[in-house]
Amino acid sequence: MLSLTFAYVTTSRELVSFLDSLIIQESDAMVAQSRQGLLTQYEERLRQDPRRYKPAGLFTADGKRISGNIRQWPPGLEIDRAPIQVDIDRADPDLQMIQPSRALARRLADGNILVVGWSTKDNEQTASVVRRGLIFGLLPAFLLGLAASLLFAVRSQRRIREMQKRAADIVAGDFSKRLQTRNSEDPLDKLAQIVNGMLDEIQTLVENLAAIGDDIAHDLRTPLARVRIGLERARHSATSEEEFQAATDRAISGVDHAISIITALLRIREIEQTRRFQAFGSVDLAEILTEVGELYEPFAEEKQLALTVHTDMQTSVQGDRDLLFEAVANLVDNAVKYTPEGGRIDVALVSESGHTLIRVKDTGPGIAENERELLAQRFYRSDRSRHTKGLGLGLTLVSAIVKLHGFRFEIRPGDGFTAEIVLPPDGVECDKG
Repeated sequence: MLSLTFAYVTTSRELVSFLDSLIIQESDAMVAQSRQGLLTQYEERLRQDPRRYKPAGLFTADGKRISGNIRQWPPGLEIDRAPIQVDIDRADPDLQMIQPSRALARRLADGNILVVGWSTKDNEQTASVVRRGLIFGLLPAFLLGLAASLLFAVRSQRRIREMQKRAADIVAGDFSKRLQTRNSEDPLDKLAQIVNGMLDEIQTLVENLAAIGDDIAHDLRTPLARVRIGLERARHSATSEEEFQAATDRAISGVDHAISIITALLRIREIEQTRRFQAFGSVDLAEILTEVGELYEPFAEEKQLALTVHTDMQTSVQGDRDLLFEAVANLVDNAVKYTPEGGRIDVALVSESGHTLIRVKDTGPGIAENERELLAQRFYRSDRSRHTKGLGLGLTLVSAIVKLHGFRFEIRPGDGFTAEIVLPPDGVECDKG
């Protein structure tokens, strides 16, 4: 409607502008003739007006009529101004009427005033035709738009009902259901894709939660069962205070192991809930690697391991220093535990392919290719660590810390075991030494 209204107004203005140009052109010619003492063009205009569309009149300086087919001075008309819309009182012998016209007044060389006008009846008729044409053009466009909107509304309602039905199945507990998508740019399709992504994440979290519950039950049952069996045996068979003391110490050790599992899980949960953003600040990674190396150097020497730390570049990141220290310490701790005597552990801060890496590499037995994606899961222990004391939560903790900082944790294939913390290029400040 706005477009058609604009077309109508523009057309009307063009018609008025065309009439104004004709009036100005004729009045200029008549004023030029008056300087020669002639008014032949004015008289010719009065004679050649069979349709009576061209009012013209000659008036004195004080507005009295001298000649022409205009009975009296048009109200509101000013001398030597642009053409305006006025109502002209026609003074034809056989016709008296008020004629809407465009007109202007020009002063002639002898002091008289010339009024030249042009009826706007044709303009009004043309504008009326244009208006009717636009209205008739608007009607089918409106009907077509209405039909299209109804069609789209029906389709949208059908899709919404489908989405409601799928959503009801999901609420009922069927997390395998997903909203139907058509790979289009439709807003509902985009919404369905977003919801499906959320459902994928929720399903993964629910499955992990169920698996974690099983793992917790399994890992806590063993130490608690040992505590119970040990205490029961001590109650029935211990004959001295020393035997009761030994049984009590074993029970305390078992309870401490169970508490360690719970503490580690709570620690991972705290990190995954991102409760520590307030502790973020500028952290010097080279300094962290150096401190971790100094901490584990005695343990490496005790096991006859060669532990080296390479920090040839100074790198600062925004993060929690304690958490990053804990992540690197866990990687080095794993390397010290699982590397056989006489082996080697390399801890390095390097730059490769535009990324800064924290790399911990050992000469231990390594892992199978099919285990790489499983190592960061809670309680998962590879074949190389089955007979080594631990909770199976170290790499899970590292993964949670790395994810909190927006970094990437990777385990590389090859000889030995290589773990890397990959930092994004836009979050690192480097000063190569």
